[in-house]
Amino acid sequence: MKNLAVDALRNVPLLNKYYTHPEMRAKAVVVLGSSKTTEPLMKYMDLCSKTTKDLVNQGYNIVTGCGTRGIMGAAYNAARESSALNLKGKPVQNLSIVVNPLWGDENLEDCLLIGKAGSESERIVKFTKVADNFVIFPGGTTTFQEAATLIRLNVHSLESGVKKIVLVGKEFFAGLKQQYENMANMGLLSKKPEEIFKILSEKQEIVNEIVKK
Repeated sequence: MKNLAVDALRNVPLLNKYYTHPEMRAKAVVVLGSSKTTEPLMKYMDLCSKTTKDLVNQGYNIVTGCGTRGIMGAAYNAARESSALNLKGKPVQNLSIVVNPLWGDENLEDCLLIGKAGSESERIVKFTKVADNFVIFPGGTTTFQEAATLIRLNVHSLESGVKKIVLVGKEFFAGLKQQYENMANMGLLSKKPEEIFKILSEKQEIVNEIVKK
């Protein structure tokens, strides 16, 4: 199995430049969150699945790390099931960027591998190069690392440009919101938190935020 994975990654580009074009980034949504399946996460996994399907129906490509568990599995499977659908004749794709070596829970067969990275830190940077939209569900330390990296990019508006960042779960992310408000109140943040990211909890408001111009 390990040899099959190595063979599968051998021909995967470091990053497929086609998906870095502005028109492709605008129609791509990266979904992030826990790769674990726990009872408290079940409601978020269901919300993730439904939200992902709605975004596919709106014509967005979905980008994940192609994991099969937790939030990441919910997004991947929803994109896999829905990506055969067309919106106004336009195909929608289930895209993935993987960490090499693999974690071991990836499904490499039902997605288009558009890139690979040597670490989680490198992968989040590559995600910013292929998508302008990010939906982040509850997760552990890696999820918070990814969220903090994206928020920093929005604060400083680096070469990747300002991204739409939606954090899902008002209760879960309440502490993070408070921390950024503390930074703003102390003059340590050049932008208001609401200009950097949104914290939402309902499927339709998440989809509306991504779709709006």
